[in-house]
This record gives sequence, structure tokens and C-alpha cells, in this order.
Amino acid sequence: MKHCNVSRASFLPLAILGLLLLAAGPLFAAENSSPAMTSSPAIAFSVSPPLRELATLPVAPHYSLHQAHSVRRAPVHPSSLYQVDPVEQSSPGGPASITIGMSLLGLDNNQACGCEPPDTNAAVGDTQVVEWVNVAYDVFNKTTGAVELGPIQGNQLWHSLGGACANDNDGDIIAQWDKTAHRWLLSQNVFEGPPYYACVAVSTSADATGSYYEYQFPLGNDFPDYPKWGIWPTGYFETNNAFGNTDYVNVCAYNSAKLLVGDRSAEQICFQTSTNDTSLLPGDLDSNIPPPAGQDEFFIGSYLEDLSNSHLYLYSMHPVFSNPSQSTFTGNNLANPIAVPAYNPFCPDSEFCVPQQGTSEKVDALGDRVMYRFSYWDDGVPAHVSTHAGQAPSQHWYVNHVVTASNSQAAVRWYEFRANVRTATLSDVRLFQSGTFAPDSNDRWMASIAQDKVGDVALGYSLASTTVYDSIYMTGRVPTDPLGQMETETALTVGTGSQSGGDRWGDYSSMMIDGSDGCTFWYTQEYYIVPAGGSNWQTRLNSFKFSGCQ
Repeated sequence: MKHCNVSRASFLPLAILGLLLLAAGPLFAAENSSPAMTSSPAIAFSVSPPLRELATLPVAPHYSLHQAHSVRRAPVHPSSLYQVDPVEQSSPGGPASITIGMSLLGLDNNQACGCEPPDTNAAVGDTQVVEWVNVAYDVFNKTTGAVELGPIQGNQLWHSLGGACANDNDGDIIAQWDKTAHRWLLSQNVFEGPPYYACVAVSTSADATGSYYEYQFPLGNDFPDYPKWGIWPTGYFETNNAFGNTDYVNVCAYNSAKLLVGDRSAEQICFQTSTNDTSLLPGDLDSNIPPPAGQDEFFIGSYLEDLSNSHLYLYSMHPVFSNPSQSTFTGNNLANPIAVPAYNPFCPDSEFCVPQQGTSEKVDALGDRVMYRFSYWDDGVPAHVSTHAGQAPSQHWYVNHVVTASNSQAAVRWYEFRANVRTATLSDVRLFQSGTFAPDSNDRWMASIAQDKVGDVALGYSLASTTVYDSIYMTGRVPTDPLGQMETETALTVGTGSQSGGDRWGDYSSMMIDGSDGCTFWYTQEYYIVPAGGSNWQTRLNSFKFSGCQ
């Protein structure tokens, strides 16, 4: 069995214990204690020259391998009981209803940094796509596929700002597109510390090659690992897994109203969660219709924090930038569990997990956390989309993680949560459907999921096995498909090699929807192009759309 903790045989004697744990519900009967809050304005501000000018500045050469900082794992509590996965899809669904668009060669190991993993990430704007891979990025024309600019070292963007943001280029990056303001948000943390910082850049126009408002914000003295960002009307939200004397999640809201106009007084409001709360993702707005006015930002995470293996945890944040002391964070200390079908964790506390063709080396599945993004779609009122089985207009959130399927392989567990009321609170969010996509014995992991404007859902992921090289695949569903079922998968980019010389893989990928038409998905992920490729990873940007979305 490929499960990295215990063999299936060792599960069976613990069946009685496991059933008791399932009956008991979450291990932690937590209350919503108030977490510590801090607030700070930006400690540095500048306006950059156009990025196309910054890209011409000389860059110090790299003479040695840039090894990304090791991913940090909080302690997890996986159950020892093997459970039948009640939503496993063990055979292909109906014929795929997608049309493939572009397939663009993204950054590779030599262009980016000579590093691993690539932390593959992208955002789609009005006319451009920005792919940011660890410490470098490219700007593509989304119509022609031409590279408009790049590759550019990430910290070049903060050249005018100076200090730690200009001097350090540490990866763990996020590129975002604000569909409402039509601006780019680019960010990376400074990992050389303490103290540590968030480097934030917001474009002054819709042109990714233009100028940016640049900010440096404090992140304290605890290592701010695995930062993730979400766009929301009440602010830009960042989560970090903070590691120090204690481990917790640092959840920050940034005053986007000020960031967008270059106001140097722009502030952040941050909450420090309990040590039981781990690896949260912020909700990320995909629809052109915003959520109801005043609705709080929601977060999901704390995967594997109870022995039942049948819960995730929800959180919300209400920032008040005019009076930070009035800001609230709800869900601290595992106060809001949301029940999901039972799952079997895949390799949550090891980095040597997924087998590959042509090598005995295995790669990391990051089986201890939910995977980026926690994507959000609002149907609006009245409904303008086809909803399944006559459901009322809804708010939708999607997320995924990797689990162990019945053939012992890595599989993607995905979820759609809904709230069928306006101005929802955490208690209004319900699981609408879920599935574990495992149509054969191949391993699938490092996924990302999103929805289009007519309710089609796309799920992209890495695929490999002892007989399949590391490749990029996707599957999806339309509203008329049976609940919990995905259609037959499609190969987006077929690899020709496997990783050797290191176990790190991806850390995350990005499924994004193009707000210009609400139909075109863009997915970026890594793969391998030569047998026994060592560190010769490559990335790809693939676009596609469902045939029913016009």
C-alpha cells in the first residue's frame, strides 16, 4: 500500500476505536476564543517605474543551486482506521465536454532559478496572463500566447522600494488579478529574518508591464511559511503558517481601498489563531458579481485536526480598518467544523509519497493541507446560471486535498460548499457535493479547482505512476452530471520524464477563470520533459472551456 503511515492491515484491529471516534465527532470540542490581533501601516512605500523598464536592469547572477526553503508541516493527527471512502469515483465519468485552447510553454528550471519546487502560480487579466514560478515570472499575451515580458526576477519589482523586499527573492509567491478593480496584485514574503515581511505590489493600471504601488508590511518574528492570498471586497487577505515558539496561522487583511490608489498609510490587520488551527486558505473571488455587501471573508483549513477524518473547519474575518480594535475573527480554536464524507489521508507527514516511472524516487504530495485555491463564485440575484436540480441562486466555494483511494493510490478529494442565502454567516455554509476522483490506479495530486459562469467545474492536477511520467491532466463536470461525479479526464500536457534528485513537488498549482468571458479556464502546473530529469522541471499554461459555456 502506498499510504505513508501505516499499512491497511494495521487499520483493522482498531475498527472499534475508529467507530467510537466517528461517533464522537471532532476530537477537539473547541470554543471560539478570541485570538490575538495586531494592526500596522505599511513600513515602506514606493511607486515603481514601469516593469518593462525594471526588467532591463542588471540582475546579480546565480552561481549555485537555489534550494527553496523546506516546507514546514504542523503536527497532524491522522486516524489509524482505514475507512471506505463513500464518495470515491472509481471509474471514468461521461465523455469530456471541453475544448482545449492554448498550451503555452511556461517558465522552466533553468529560466526561473535552478531550484525546486516551482510553486507554480498564475493569474489572468483583461489581456494578459502572469505566471510566477518560485523566484521569476513571465507576462504573456492571453490572445496570441506571446511572451510580452520576462523572465523577470521577482524582487526586481521592489527595486525602488529598497530594503528587504528588493534584496531578498525567496519564492512562495502569489500572483492575483482583482476582477473588480482590474489591477494586478503580486506578493512574496521575505524569509530572511527575523523579522519577516510581506512585500506587496498593486499595479497602477490593467497592464502587468506598467508601474506598481509597492508596500512592505511587517509579519513579526515567526517564520511566515506558505502564504496564500484571496481577493475580497472588504480587503486583500493573506494567510501564513507561522512557525516559532508555537505554531499557528497568521491571518491578515490588507486595506485594498488604499492599496489600489497608492495611499502610503495602507494598513494590515492580523489575527494569530490557536495552535490547533492549521494551514488556512482565504476565499478568492472568481465571479464578476461580488458577494453581498458587507459579507465577511471566509477561510477553510485545519485539515486532519481531528481523528474522525470527516471534518474541515471554517473561519471568517471582519476587518474594520477605521478602527482595528473592532475587527473580529470567528472560528478560532476549531470552533466551526463542517462535516464532510470520511476520507483516508495520503502521506500527511512524509515527503516521499508518489511513485514515478523509471525511478525509485517518490515525490511529495503535501497530504497535510487543503490545496490552493478556496475559489468563490456568486450566482447573483436573480439567477443567471443553470443550477442543478432547481437549486436557488447560491454562493459557491470550492477546495480540494489529496487522499488515499481504494487501490492505495493518491486521489483528489474535491468539495463544493454552498450558501443559499444572501449575506451568509459561517452557519449558512453547507456541503453541496463532493467526490474522490480515482478512475484508475494512477496517482493524482497537487490539484486546483474552480467554476465558470454557467456552473461547469474544472479540476486540474498532476498525474503519475510507475508506468506514467509526471504529466498535467484535468477533469470536470457540468451541472447535469450526477452529483459528486467528474467526466472522463483529459491530458493537457503529457510528460516524458520523472523527477530525481529531490522529493519536492509543486507545493501548489493554479486553476483560474478568465473574468473577461467567464468561460475560459487557465491552468498552470509543472511536469517533466526528459527521463530521469533531475531538476529539469518545466511548467505549462493550458487554457480550455466547456462546450456549453458561451
